[in-house]
Amino acid sequence: MAEPITTLTDYAIALECLLFAAWLLGQGWVARLWAMAFINVGGAAFLGGTLHGFAPQLVWEQRLWLWHGMVLALAIASLCILVAVALSVHQRWRVGLLLLAIAKLALVLRLGTSSWAFAVSVADYLSALATVLLVQLGQLNQQHRLSPKQRPNPDLVWMATGLATSGLAASALLIPQSQALPLSPLAVYHLVQMVALYCIYRSARATGQIKGRDRIGLERSRRRPRP
Repeated sequence: MAEPITTLTDYAIALECLLFAAWLLGQGWVARLWAMAFINVGGAAFLGGTLHGFAPQLVWEQRLWLWHGMVLALAIASLCILVAVALSVHQRWRVGLLLLAIAKLALVLRLGTSSWAFAVSVADYLSALATVLLVQLGQLNQQHRLSPKQRPNPDLVWMATGLATSGLAASALLIPQSQALPLSPLAVYHLVQMVALYCIYRSARATGQIKGRDRIGLERSRRRPRP
């Protein structure tokens, strides 16, 4: 194995994402889209780990397919995230978010053959998370107008933590490669990203629970007899 630590941490992310996806699948359409996002992030991690670990044993075409598959999986994950948040906003904003998701996917695929495609994919993924956070902040602002004492929902707190941790993980990629360091920048990125993914999962799970409570409350209000 050429890069054992990088490969194993990639595979650990793949397993983590599959577990998160399995736990989200039964919580409605929004949660299912988040599950699809986690599946694609896990797929990208698996392909990246295979590329880092077994590149010397692979021919150039195989390495190219692994690279393109990793970039495509991250792009689809970003698309699923934006579609999930589009389903949770007012209809007048929904079309704009869906068009943004399609445009970002087309841009990433267009640049997928460049030498800095991975950086573009990471930026695309972070921008999708930032969009989710902005939407959650907008929803909190609306709730605050109706109820000034309303506390931030747990989905917002977890997403803010996940986005900040993801940004911290991405900054690890700027660390120069050095033999003196015990871990490579990619391995550090993977380890920090595992924490970020957990925070993002908690946000997605909290969103599903909040939507479920809202739906139950709406059904109960409809069943109440009118005076």
